[in-house]
Amino acid sequence: MERLHDACGIVGIYTQGEKSTLRSVGSKGSSLEMRPDNDANASTYRSVGSKGSSLEMRPDNDANASTYRSVGSKGSIDVRRYLTLALTALQHRGQESAGMAVYDGEGKIVHRVGMGKVREVFSDTGTGLPETLCGIGHVRYSTTGSSCVENAGPFVVGDEPPHYAALAVAHNGNLVNGPALREQLPQELLNSTTDSEAIAWLLLHAEGPGLRERMLEVFPRLRGAYSLVILAEGKLYAMRDPWGMRPLCIGRIGENWIVASESCALDRVGASYVREVEPGELITLDEKGMHAELLTQAPRQTMCVFEYIYFSDATSRLSGKYVYTVREALGRELAHEHPVEADLVVPVPDSSIPAALGYAAASGIPYGQAIIKNRYSDRSFIKPDQRLRELEVDLKFNMVKPKIEGARLVIVDDSIVRGNTMKRLVAALRHQGVKEIHLRSSAPPLRHPCYFGIDIPQEDELIAAGRSVQEIADYIGVDSLGYLSVAGLGRVLVPLEGEEINDQMARGYLHSKFCYGCMEKQGWPFNPLEAQKVVANKREMAIRLGQ
Repeated sequence: MERLHDACGIVGIYTQGEKSTLRSVGSKGSSLEMRPDNDANASTYRSVGSKGSSLEMRPDNDANASTYRSVGSKGSIDVRRYLTLALTALQHRGQESAGMAVYDGEGKIVHRVGMGKVREVFSDTGTGLPETLCGIGHVRYSTTGSSCVENAGPFVVGDEPPHYAALAVAHNGNLVNGPALREQLPQELLNSTTDSEAIAWLLLHAEGPGLRERMLEVFPRLRGAYSLVILAEGKLYAMRDPWGMRPLCIGRIGENWIVASESCALDRVGASYVREVEPGELITLDEKGMHAELLTQAPRQTMCVFEYIYFSDATSRLSGKYVYTVREALGRELAHEHPVEADLVVPVPDSSIPAALGYAAASGIPYGQAIIKNRYSDRSFIKPDQRLRELEVDLKFNMVKPKIEGARLVIVDDSIVRGNTMKRLVAALRHQGVKEIHLRSSAPPLRHPCYFGIDIPQEDELIAAGRSVQEIADYIGVDSLGYLSVAGLGRVLVPLEGEEINDQMARGYLHSKFCYGCMEKQGWPFNPLEAQKVVANKREMAIRLGQ
């Protein structure tokens, strides 16, 4: 319930088109840009119209004629509008700023960024940008760098002399050695305080004839989480860090390609799911289609386990599992580990609903939505006095008093971070006449901060750091408190059905596939405190990814 934040969501779209062009006078004398189909000698062409629509053009009866007739096309899309739709689907990953970068008709990168949600920044659904065949988009919440438009992505570098090979970068994640990398760059280059801009400048100044070669030089310097979409050389590139900490997937929209942080963005634009980008994999999308190359591998694959618990949209799928299904299973496991006699299982909306349904199904206790989220509450609302500050939960939630008065409730939440919001919610429930409150968390206790792009606070702000479960329950004011165990979390994620999975197997699987360092330090893929000062130059590229 307590709002945690992921750094951002990213998306890239590439529409198939040929580089070679010819001009033809249409039936009414209009000038059309013509692109041949796959066969350079074929007599069919594609025309990019005034609104970016793609039409299949065939010559009239005279093979030497310079006029063509339109026979329609399947699969033409307006990249700008589709980027807007996909970013809207990823809005849960970042609501501070939004931006897009696209190629214009001359191959120049044009971009627009702004503070606010996608529909606020792109009220024109992106159509104020040039018509394009390729573009990337970004939504952000600041985990590094302050909240200002200078830190909004995507970042475009090299678009001024003497650089003519401009590139644009959108980044999801956080580099633990980002500040150290920024110190190595000429400070006059930097316009922001983000890791993303540092990555862009490193790629621009790296040695190599193409982005692939420059990425080979740069990626060993990057310690942390980075899923990337990049515009360079007229192509769309995508890459995921060697540990696979942040998700990234590939889809098709007819003959066109889309890469996005989550599959829910693919669903929003009607794309078919192809697969995930593998950890350490570089994807190139151009007129030849998709090319995939595994550049590096780490000893452990460590996707952030909180993607399943909280961050990802419930309709997304990660590593072959639907997020909603996993959250229900977490609730069932929680009911087995922490049973209690009660009258009603109640979720803290909205992300806890699947876990509460799972808890209710496994325990046999009825399920009810007795806490209703006020969808029009504004968490940035300025509360002018202490009384309104204390009523914050009342502004965010409404209680269904007939369902809870005199009742024993199991309150299911996805996680407990600082505990302050839950403390106020519990007080509000007591005020409504609830008899007993049994709090259940579908995540294990959070005892350590995150260094990889999730806004989990420092240890002294985390309620579970240095406190017993009973001490936490007393502070929040509940009759009992139960956290899902780390082994229970692993048991849910193990891809085995119908088999008995002991704690050792469950923990072993969790350790081999996920980052859970916010729960136990051994869950980090590497020691982030030691890696903060790692700055490898081209003579030090062979750093150990797993150290």
